[in-house]
Amino acid sequence: MTGAAMTGPAWAALDHPAPILQSAADEAGRVTPPMLKTIRSIVTQAQQLDDQEGGAARGYVADQYSALARLTRRASYDAATGRQLAAALAQLAQTSGFMAFDAAEDGHAQRWYLLALRASHAAADPALTASILALMSNQAADRGLPLDALQLANAAQPAARHTPPVVRSLIAARSTLAYAAAGDLTGFNHMREQTLSIQSDPAGEPGPPWASYIDRTELDAITGRGLVVLAEHLPRQRTDLLSQAIHLLHARAYTPHDATPQRSALRHGAWLSLAHLACLRRHQPTSTTDDLDRSISAARIAVTRVPTVNSARSVALLHRVATEVEPVAHRSPAARSLLRDLRSALH
Repeated sequence: MTGAAMTGPAWAALDHPAPILQSAADEAGRVTPPMLKTIRSIVTQAQQLDDQEGGAARGYVADQYSALARLTRRASYDAATGRQLAAALAQLAQTSGFMAFDAAEDGHAQRWYLLALRASHAAADPALTASILALMSNQAADRGLPLDALQLANAAQPAARHTPPVVRSLIAARSTLAYAAAGDLTGFNHMREQTLSIQSDPAGEPGPPWASYIDRTELDAITGRGLVVLAEHLPRQRTDLLSQAIHLLHARAYTPHDATPQRSALRHGAWLSLAHLACLRRHQPTSTTDDLDRSISAARIAVTRVPTVNSARSVALLHRVATEVEPVAHRSPAARSLLRDLRSALH
């Protein structure tokens, strides 16, 4: 879907009051506090599976969503419990949506995100609503739909206005990708400044559990990959933009192999390699040795993560690295060796 089919529900989630979700049905009994505790643990487990298994676990998470949706239709609960059930549904749908997106199943991802948006609206959870809108924006940017991406990012920002600082910084960082896709340097810089100013403010309430993975390294990496995209649109600023991108991507790309964010490390390692290759195209052949060597190093680290990461999107980035290394492989035995290893790993 494109256009109003995606952006219409985004603005509706902001403009319409949250519904009251409660039920007097007793087909499946009453939802009790121990049951809510179990549901919360299932939501947490689903999010951990996304980190550990990527798109490979999307069938399991979809089944958990279906089971909870049946309970929500059939059980008895009051309005406060209904909001908790809706929040759990929204988080499971958001996780399923990102898993589908990561598996390069864009239509399924859109469906899940819209379900998540409806559920987060019913839960009256602005932080979750903002996160879902930002993910929808990122998907549109990745699909080459900058106008949709900007609309969704512009909806995410007011949704996040009164949320904890970690959520607002995440939304601002994700919004940079929409401005990058549109080639809008002013908007990109504004979102980057927002991210930094929010991070520098230690005050504020703690973030929700689903945002616990967010730190400065991750936010920098998101912005870094946006800079690589932005550099493609702005050739006059390309050198400076790529230099900034390399700086911001480096820490996540070289994440230790025993740390949790291996998928993010693979993805941003590929983006770091692509940033160095873009520098390579910018410079004269006689001054490209460092960029080529650094691109090879980043790509090699990324390749070592492939066996432990299930992510079609990330693997597609490595295919792009291989495509861009091929024209310069004749310059370096190390580049030819990398190309062979990339093809072998990706095959």
